[in-house]
Amino acid sequence: MSLQVWSDNETAQDLLGFRVHADLVRSVVTDPAILPIVLGLFGDWGGGKSSIMQMLQNDLNDHAYEKTACLYFNGWTFEGYEDAKTALLSSILIQLGEHKRFGPLVRDKVVGLLKRVKWMEGAKLAVKYVGVPLGVAFLTGGVGGVPVAAGALAATATSAITGGGESGKDGEKISWATLVEKAPEQQDLLEVRKFREEFAEMLAKTDLESLVILIDDLDRCLPERIIETLEAIKLFVAVPKTAFVIGADPRIVRHAIAIRYAQKQISGESESEKGQQYDLVKDYLEKLIQVPYHLPRLSPSEIETYINLLACQQALSPADCGKVLAHWQNYRKKNIYTAYRQGDIREALGSSGAALKALLEQLSWSNSIADVVTDGLKGNPRQVKRMLNAMALRKQLATVAEIKISDEVLAKLMVLEYADPKLFDELSQWQAADNGFPQKLKTLEEAAIKNAKAKPEALPDVSQDWLKPTTQNWLRMQPGLSEVDLRDYFWLARDRTSSTLSSVTMVSPLVRRLFDSLISGNTGEQKVAAKEAASLIESERGDLLEMLQHRIQRHPEQLEPVDALISLGQASMPVAFMALLAALKACPTGEMQPGLALRIKMLPVTGTTQSEAQALVEKWAKDSSTKIGRAAAKSIK
Repeated sequence: MSLQVWSDNETAQDLLGFRVHADLVRSVVTDPAILPIVLGLFGDWGGGKSSIMQMLQNDLNDHAYEKTACLYFNGWTFEGYEDAKTALLSSILIQLGEHKRFGPLVRDKVVGLLKRVKWMEGAKLAVKYVGVPLGVAFLTGGVGGVPVAAGALAATATSAITGGGESGKDGEKISWATLVEKAPEQQDLLEVRKFREEFAEMLAKTDLESLVILIDDLDRCLPERIIETLEAIKLFVAVPKTAFVIGADPRIVRHAIAIRYAQKQISGESESEKGQQYDLVKDYLEKLIQVPYHLPRLSPSEIETYINLLACQQALSPADCGKVLAHWQNYRKKNIYTAYRQGDIREALGSSGAALKALLEQLSWSNSIADVVTDGLKGNPRQVKRMLNAMALRKQLATVAEIKISDEVLAKLMVLEYADPKLFDELSQWQAADNGFPQKLKTLEEAAIKNAKAKPEALPDVSQDWLKPTTQNWLRMQPGLSEVDLRDYFWLARDRTSSTLSSVTMVSPLVRRLFDSLISGNTGEQKVAAKEAASLIESERGDLLEMLQHRIQRHPEQLEPVDALISLGQASMPVAFMALLAALKACPTGEMQPGLALRIKMLPVTGTTQSEAQALVEKWAKDSSTKIGRAAAKSIK
């Protein structure tokens, strides 16, 4: 039996109904009356931005748009370059110079512009690595007096521009490095302005109506790379006939801009300075991106349709799958609100094709899990696909291990695992203690089915998260699990439960960025990250707190994650104080820093949290053999 999984890469095949978004963006960037323009294609991580970019690229490279040139730039691919600005400018120029139709018309101009980029980059490198005097000399042509440094800088700049190799289309090889080196010298102190002017002149000499530049995966880059890329885009903002489409999570871009300004500020900033920083971030984005377009999250009916079409893609032949997709596209034009289900797929296949048994099994439970998957995975198609891939792996493992399982039970458990890892771990402990039949789960299921809350006395030491509406929906979802032996299912899931950090694999990039900033040790970055955390949705906040808790438990000697939780508590997340205390209770006292005692004693908390903090300090104080114990005793006195 071969294992079949779905690719996690972007695709031009539309299974999400996102063609309407691609068509809208295409109509904007090819309208001469609107250009020049910068459009922000905004959405969550895994929300379908890259797939829309792929559709746009395919559409605009069609002969129907013969007066449009579409260039693609993946910011993450150039993450390792010294200067992302140079990488973007060079990529745009080289792709335009190699364009099948427009390349021969602009090649000479492209070489001259690449020469300008080289000198701009060389000047930056000179200032960074050698010093300001040499940087000025290099920019003005006086670098010949220091030949060793000049040679190194020129080689570095040319390498960054060209990649050191040859490229071309239709068999034509173009050595851009050679062409740049042979081009006449033209460096001066006005490289940026001259670059913009010459680029506009180059486009004006062609019959090009629209130059569309797609910037993808910007939110995967480090903050400094994001800023450099945005700065490069600013060079083209006023150039006629140009259109930029920037695909990113806007929260990550805002965070990168805020970090850039935070690094320039002193830690004791006033409230007015904080407001100025916020205005700078807002103004920066609004001035650069004229049209922000936010992709919506998928609804339950769209998630159900997506799961069904993924199943067709895997279980049917390409010809039959093509029939289904064509039928669905017509169906969607008539009804965009209803899920595309088993009966519709049968109709699409007709008498000439019969849906496979595996497909029917998949379709039988996709409707029942759609609501919970949508709530748990926030309508994120990448998360859905990853969950289905993980499910396929576990089904294959069950086959190899000769374990008989129910797909419906496995799917329901994995929805909880992906939606709320903490509750999944709690359920794992219950079923292990009760030999696979957790009594607490039975009590919760019975209460949820009756639309009643289980009595607290019947569920001692049970997380209140089991009473959340989304979790209650999960408990009501069929099949029920209280009468199922769950031991085999959790044995299959041990790949996740064996690692305390395994749930981090599904954490959004924004949460990871905030986590890195919070533990960076940089006061400015930490303050910005704590403030940005206020915009997180509930599940993302939970992920961030859990990551910091794990960090404390794995590295009790570090103070950065402790300070991070304190900063979050002070900024916008009081629950962070409780998360901090819970993490510290599980840490060995012998490895803790003594400065921790005063931090906990001085926590700005009241009520129950204050009592728990005081109790923890008093507990430490009883152990005089440790540094933290002696520091705690001293703080109490």
